[in-house]
Amino acid sequence: MSFAEHFGIYFTVQPRRNVMASQLDPVPNPKGAELANSGEFGYVEAKEYQIKSRRKYPHCLGDRLFRRETSFVNYPSSTFCRNFVPNHTSKNFLHYHARTYSGQFSEDGSFFFTASQDFKVRLYDTTQNFPWRLYKTVRADMAHWTVTDASLSRDNQWIAYSSISPVVHLASTSPDVVGQEPLDFSAGGYNDIRRSYGIWSIRFSADGREIVAGAGDSCMYVYDIETRRVLLQLEGHTDDVNAVCFGDESGNILYSGSDDQLIKVWDRRSLRSKQEAGVLLGHVEGITYIDSKKDGRYLLSNGKDQTMKLWDIRKLVSADKFRDMEPKDFSTRFDYRYQRFPGPVGSRHPNDCSVMTYTGHQVLRTLIRCHFAPPSTSGSQYVYSGSSDGKVHIWSLDGQVKNIIDVSAASGNNAALQTDSRERYYRLGLRFTGGGDSVACVRDASWHPYLPMIASSAWNGYSSEEGSVMLHQWVEDAERESLPDKEGGAAITNEGQDDDYDQDDYF
Repeated sequence: MSFAEHFGIYFTVQPRRNVMASQLDPVPNPKGAELANSGEFGYVEAKEYQIKSRRKYPHCLGDRLFRRETSFVNYPSSTFCRNFVPNHTSKNFLHYHARTYSGQFSEDGSFFFTASQDFKVRLYDTTQNFPWRLYKTVRADMAHWTVTDASLSRDNQWIAYSSISPVVHLASTSPDVVGQEPLDFSAGGYNDIRRSYGIWSIRFSADGREIVAGAGDSCMYVYDIETRRVLLQLEGHTDDVNAVCFGDESGNILYSGSDDQLIKVWDRRSLRSKQEAGVLLGHVEGITYIDSKKDGRYLLSNGKDQTMKLWDIRKLVSADKFRDMEPKDFSTRFDYRYQRFPGPVGSRHPNDCSVMTYTGHQVLRTLIRCHFAPPSTSGSQYVYSGSSDGKVHIWSLDGQVKNIIDVSAASGNNAALQTDSRERYYRLGLRFTGGGDSVACVRDASWHPYLPMIASSAWNGYSSEEGSVMLHQWVEDAERESLPDKEGGAAITNEGQDDDYDQDDYF
C-alpha cells in the first residue's frame, strides 16, 4: 500500500495533451557525439595521434600511462583520467538519523558539506581518507520542515543554507566562529508586507558577494551580502522556482527552473523591464534541478517528466517569440511525491530546443539533482544524476550509459543501517506504513573535482527515514571482476562527534 492510499489521499492525473508521442533520441546520439568532439567539453585527442591498444582492457591504468608517456602531443590529465569512472562502493559510509537533502564537494575538493532534515549542515575535512573528519556542524536557526539547500562560497569561508522560510542564514566555516547572520529575502524594498514562502534553491556567486535564490512565491531573488538587501526580484514564472544558478563567472547570466515546466535565462545587463532574455522549452513536467557548466552557454536540467536535458542557451526561444506562442500546459498534474509517472517517458514537446535528452533514471519522491562531471577528472565528457530508484546514473554526452552505481544495494547489504532505523522508528512510537524496507532514494551526488570518486547523498533505511553519504571510487578490477559484497560495513554516525548531541533528538 502506498503512502497516499494509506492516508486516503488520491490525486487526479490529467491526460497529457498537445505533445508528441514518446520519441526517444537514438543512442548513441550523433548530436551528442558531435558536441563531445567539438572541443567545448574538454580536450579532444587528434585521430592521427590516437594509439590503438591491442589489450583486452585498453583503459586499464598501465595502458593509460603508456599512452600518456609515448604520446607525441600534449596529453592533459583530463584525458588521462577520462575513463576512471567511479565503479565501486566503499564499505564505510556516513549515517544520519534524518534524510539527507544535499551533499556537495567544495570547488577545491577540500570540503564536503551536507544538509539534512535534522536541521543540521555538516562540513567535513576531505583531505584525509574516508570516513572524513567532521569539521563543523551548523545548526539551522528558524528552519521549517528541513534544510532545503546549502551553498559554500568559493573561498570556503562561508556557508549559506535555506529552509521553508524567506530567510537564508549565513555562517562562517571556521569552527572557532559561532553565530549566524539572517538574510531576509522578503525585506528588500519590493514588498512592505512580509510574505511567507519557502526558498528551495540557493547559490553563491563566483566572487561570494551575492546569493541567488529560487522561492515558492514563483520568484527568483538576487541578494547582496555586503549591503544586506535584495537587488533583484524577478517574477517571470507562474509556479514554484525549484532551482536557480549563475550561468557564468561574471554573475550577469542567471538561470531559473520552475514547476511551470520552463527554464528561463536572464541577462542582468538588460533587465530594465525585468524580462527574461529567453526561454528553454522541452520539459513537459516541472523542473527539479538545474546545473550550469559556468561558461554562460551550456546548462543541464532534471524534470519530473523523467528526463534530463542538456541545453545550449544560444538555441533559446526569445522572450518576444515566447509571448506570441499560444500558452499550453503539458503537465499531467501527477504528484511526483507519491505517484508513479503516468508516462510515456520521452514525450516530445513540440518546441523542444534542447540539445540532448537522457533517460533511464527516476525523478520521483523529491527534487532529484543532476550535474556536469568536473573537467579535471572526466574531461567534461559525462553527465550524471541521482535517482529515486536508488542509483547514480552516469551518461556520456552522446547518451550512452557509462555506469550505474547501485546505492540501494550497497545500503541494503548493511544490516546495521536497516536494523538501527527500524528500532528507532518503533522506539519513537511511529507506525511504519511503507510495507517493508524501502528502496534508497539518491537525492544528490557529487563528483570530486580532482579524484575519481562520487559521494552520493540518499534517503534509506526503514521507510527511507534515514540518511547516508556513500563514497564510490574507481577500482581498476571492478569492471571485469565480481567483487565480494561488503556486508555489515561500518556506519559512521557523525552526530556522536557533536558536543551537545541528543540521541533522542532525531527530527
